[in-house]
Formats: sequence, C-alpha cells, structure tokens
Amino acid sequence: MAVAAHRKPVERERVLIVDDDPSVALLLAHVLGAEGYRCIRAGAVAEARARLAEGPFDVILCDVGLPDGSGLDLVEEAITRDEHIAAVVVSGLDEVALGERALRIGAYGYIVKPFTANDVLIGVLGALAHRRRQLAAVWEASSETIQRLCVAVEARDTSTAAHITGMSEHCYAIARELGLDAEYCELLRAASPMHDVGKVGVPDHILLKPGPLTDDERAQMERHAEIGYRILAGSSAELLRLAASIAWTHHERLDGGGYPRGLSRNEIPQEGRIAAVADVFDALTRDRVYRRRFSRDQALDVLEEGRGTHFDPELLDALAASLID
Repeated sequence: MAVAAHRKPVERERVLIVDDDPSVALLLAHVLGAEGYRCIRAGAVAEARARLAEGPFDVILCDVGLPDGSGLDLVEEAITRDEHIAAVVVSGLDEVALGERALRIGAYGYIVKPFTANDVLIGVLGALAHRRRQLAAVWEASSETIQRLCVAVEARDTSTAAHITGMSEHCYAIARELGLDAEYCELLRAASPMHDVGKVGVPDHILLKPGPLTDDERAQMERHAEIGYRILAGSSAELLRLAASIAWTHHERLDGGGYPRGLSRNEIPQEGRIAAVADVFDALTRDRVYRRRFSRDQALDVLEEGRGTHFDPELLDALAASLID
C-alpha cells in the first residue's frame, strides 16, 4: 500500500506583507505560505521600505492605514520603483473611493477585512496574472520600437543587418555562459540590437565611407553613442532602458580610453562591457569593403590583445567558452 508523503510546497513568488496588526500579517503569511509563496512581513512603512531595498519582491500585499504613513502611498512608491511588482491592497474599510484610488495607482485588487483564504489567494493570483499581461504588452511595444529603429539603421547601411543579429546573439551567449538570470539574458538579447541606433544621426558621407576616417569624421562618428542614448533614454520600459545603457556604453574601455564619457572598469555597466566584447568580435568575423573577415580564432586573438585594457577578461573567457562546439 502506497504511503502518502508530505510534499514540500514548490517555492513560488516572494510576497511582502505589510500590516500593523501582527495577527492579520501572520494569517496572510500562513495562507500564502501554505501555497508555497515566500512571505516577508513588515508592520510599518519604514520597515517595508527597508525590506523592499533588500531585494526584489513579486507581490506587495499592503494595509491602507499604517502607523507611520499611508499604505496606498507605499504601494504607489513600490510600483514606481519596480515595474515587475504586483500589488494588492488590504483594508478594513469597504469604501469605493479607496478601491478606486488603489486601482489608479496601479494595484490590481482590493481585499476587504475580514477575508477568507480564497479571497487572498484569488487576489494574489489575479494580481500576478494582470502584471504579467501588462509587462508582456510593454515588451511587445518595446520590441516593435526596437525593430523599427533597427530597420531605419539598416536602410542606411545594409551591411549592419547581419551584424546586429550576430552581435545580439553573442551578447546572449556571453550572459548565459556567466550564469546570469535567464530573464536578464533575454532582455539583453532583445535590447542589444539597438547598440548603434545613434548612427541615424551620422552623415552618410561618414557612415558609408569605405576608407579611413579623418580625425573630424571620427569625432562625428563617435557621437552615435550619445545620440543613441538620447533616442532611447527616459522610457519606463526596462527593455528600452537597457538598450539606452548599451548604446551609451558599448564603446567604453576598461582603461578609461573609450568614449563618449571615458568610463573605466566598474563604472561601465555590465551590459556595456558585454556589448563591447560581442560588438567587436562579431564585426571582426564579417567581411568589410576594406578587409576580409577574420576566423573565429583570429578574432579571439585580436580581442585578447585588449584583455584587461579594452575588454573585461571574464567576458572574454565567457565568449570563448560559448564558441566551443
């Protein structure tokens, strides 16, 4: 006869429970914890802010009246800081105005005390599903924007089309080799094709010139990093923010000799350092009007000459590892 095993619930999303009544907070944690949610409790706005600063949460379940401030203000602040967080407001007041404000600030649901376990579970599941739909819509819109801008660059310089795709795949491969979060790797792959979008602001006689550039022409060409950043910056979408950072920093060098800002080492964000390696490697392995493509090994040898000065050594190793068949 088979013996029923006590199975440990599958770990699910992280939930921040904010309520100044310990018994209510404990009940919420018990209901959600039984379903595998990882719950952290806070009894006041200040404590909740501290917990939010310590690490990302998937859900915030928050009371309206807290001893040191408004729970609604806290929820609005949390959503503004982290577009991935889903919010549910909990209150002992069954008022239409409060519920409407909760929805206006971006909360999905409004649970009225006393509540049942089903009320809580349905509220959290609904909030997570709603947030995923919102993020999917933003991702789709951002991806379309990126595709359209890439087409604009490719229309001026048809040789960039294959490079854009190849460079993006190398960024993804490097990130995966480093063991970075899968979602970040996908974001990097989607955002990196925009690294040279600023070239739309470079005159054709410079962009398409087959021979070496003069000092003045090179200075104008280097402006594309700043132009690209200005095109992409300021978006609320994480994908476009990442694309803006890549556009701005993929020509920086570890030794501070890059452009446009002369950043060095850890001043250069990780996505910029990854894109720098992927960009140069892919460019070297493609034919140009003034030279034939390098083999993979030849291209890696060229990058090795810049180990620790131009390129991050760890990322060079990750690129080489990703190329092993």
